[in-house]
Amino acid sequence: MNKFVKFLSFLVIFLFPFQTRLIYKPAYLGGYYFEWFSQSLSGIEILIWLIVIITFFRLISNKTFWLDINQARDKKERIMKIIRPALFLFFLVLYLFVAPLNRELAEYKIFLLLGVACFSLTLLINKIPFWQILMVLWGGGIVQSFLAIEQFVFQRTWENKWLGLAEHYPSDLGAAVLQATDGGRWLRAYGSFGWPNDLGFYLSLAFIVGLFLYGYFPKIKEKMFISVGQLLIITGLFFSFSRASFIALLSGLIIWLLMEKAKNWKILIPPLILILILSTICLPLWQSRILAENRLETRAISERFDQYKDFSEIFLAHPILGVGPGNYVYALFSQKLILTPWIYQPVHNVYLLFLAEWGIIGALVILCLAFYFFREVFKNNKAILPLWIIVLTAFFFDHYFYTTYSGMIILAFLTSASLIKKEV
Repeated sequence: MNKFVKFLSFLVIFLFPFQTRLIYKPAYLGGYYFEWFSQSLSGIEILIWLIVIITFFRLISNKTFWLDINQARDKKERIMKIIRPALFLFFLVLYLFVAPLNRELAEYKIFLLLGVACFSLTLLINKIPFWQILMVLWGGGIVQSFLAIEQFVFQRTWENKWLGLAEHYPSDLGAAVLQATDGGRWLRAYGSFGWPNDLGFYLSLAFIVGLFLYGYFPKIKEKMFISVGQLLIITGLFFSFSRASFIALLSGLIIWLLMEKAKNWKILIPPLILILILSTICLPLWQSRILAENRLETRAISERFDQYKDFSEIFLAHPILGVGPGNYVYALFSQKLILTPWIYQPVHNVYLLFLAEWGIIGALVILCLAFYFFREVFKNNKAILPLWIIVLTAFFFDHYFYTTYSGMIILAFLTSASLIKKEV
């Protein structure tokens, strides 16, 4: 049974980028499908709950589990093992019944958060090896890179409901495109994600994981295989044309180099040369992204500034407990009823979004948890810090890791991998 759970866990880590889901409660605004008020069940979510249920029954049927609780070092420790989860559940119930403007949206959000939190626990309970988690994640990055390269070369994405893939063309309104200096539109690579930035963040993490694996495997053939994979991953990341992803990757690389102390740095030379070659070929496209002088880029930047203004209004109206989990867009809709449907979005900053939804109390709680968590990371597995630096940097530029199920899964297995003592 343990091998079966392990297989399912690897399946989740490998397949979670695919957005296969059943939208059982669609919402519409202005005649358009509206993601932020809709509810769905993803295929990966089913796998996760299957893992959780199997692990739960294995745990409670294990006599050692109950002996560990009864044989705690002292009475205080035994009580705390019960009080900690009870306090956490009380905290969630408080927000469900006191804070949210729309309780149904809050319940849905908390259910998703509980699901990925339980998945994170199962990785620890089932003792899934650290390096195997990283290898499966890196393998998923290779698959996404092939998809990204294909999408950019053919300038389209293909629809497949079973894989959760949506169809996009450069001519589609709302598609993620670049506007070249001659006025032409170029489609950015999506992979199997909902937006190119999501793909970019995922591949940034996969690239750093590849650096870990390069240092872990001793044989030349293994190192060559990883080096080739790294070139594929950096190419897929390049075709996402995600500025935020490259900034996040750069921050992670700096920490990795500082921790490596000049070891294995030569693996960065081939990807760097490849980036320079691709940048030369696609120079007009990157110029449009960096200089941000065309209509599409200036509009995107203007919308980001408008989002910060909206955040300040929402937060000041509900500063203590926030508007409730999953309620940011609902609060924005309640305040401004005249916007076009695609303008209603979460603020592209996880720190601000969390503060708006959970309020000052929620922010203080998460800060305390983060302090104790990273203290444990430094004890158990500080080598994983470059991955966390990527995520924490990405928080400044996008809401992906908080608002999408795939983003929350990344946080779940990063949390587990951080608390697993790394094998030498």
